[in-house]
Amino acid sequence: MKNRRRLIGLAIFALVLVAGCGQQNATPAPTPTPAPQPNTSAEQPAGPELTKQTISVFYSDGDLLSLQEEKQEIAFADDLEKYKKAIATLEVPKDKEKHFPLWVDFKYHSLTFDKGRITIDSDGKNLYNLGSGGEGMALEALTKTLFQFPEVESIAILRDGEVVDSLMGHVEITEPFTRDQLENK
Repeated sequence: MKNRRRLIGLAIFALVLVAGCGQQNATPAPTPTPAPQPNTSAEQPAGPELTKQTISVFYSDGDLLSLQEEKQEIAFADDLEKYKKAIATLEVPKDKEKHFPLWVDFKYHSLTFDKGRITIDSDGKNLYNLGSGGEGMALEALTKTLFQFPEVESIAILRDGEVVDSLMGHVEITEPFTRDQLENK
């Protein structure tokens, strides 16, 4: 009889244990909700709103014979950033099968815009291996890309802060390029 009572007690205990586990799975315990966080967006100013613009960018064909136009979208906060983004796109064509960049790894110390003139102070460590025709095309790609902005009237290129005869040894850059020169080509 003692064994029977023990066996019944053990069975009741097992039923209570199984019933308790079943209820726990059926209705999960409420999870604590996180305390509401204060809204900090009003305290922190949002970044500047970016303007998007589709521009024409110029690359070489595969044989370095002609310039190829490609449309790209840039986003910028101000005019100076717009010019920097335009120059950066000269290195990265979308269609890499047809368009080849003439400005690869182009580094510059500064880019300024004052009274219609963009001045690019290029790094003297830039390496160019394009020859005379390639240098002419590279400068034409740069000027066509930047002169599409109506406020740009001239482009001066320096090397390490100094006026130099040429970037690559073939095309003279002692004077700034002007919009008139481009239009008269």
